[in-house]
Amino acid sequence: MNENYNLPPSISHKKLSLLMLKAKKENLSSNDSVISENKELDEFLNSLDEFEKASKEIIKTIANKNKSLFKTKSSNSIMAIGAMEAHLNMALQAVHLFKNDRD
Repeated sequence: MNENYNLPPSISHKKLSLLMLKAKKENLSSNDSVISENKELDEFLNSLDEFEKASKEIIKTIANKNKSLFKTKSSNSIMAIGAMEAHLNMALQAVHLFKNDRD
């Protein structure tokens, strides 16, 4: 650390500004952010895949109305499950649109 790199004892603001303009720009931070954004997108897409798989399984279970699962439930509970099924279908459409967006 005590090495002298022939640094001047002082430098003018004008000369420093000129040196900074001529200096080569580093792209490490932007490259790191792109890698981070890609990783974040991959994790999000994996979560969407898991959500899609779970939602399809739930919809499949709800569609099988003869199961004893629903025989002991009140009509309000069954209507609530029907509403949930509709919302899951809409969510699956949204997932599909997001995954197929090319922009």
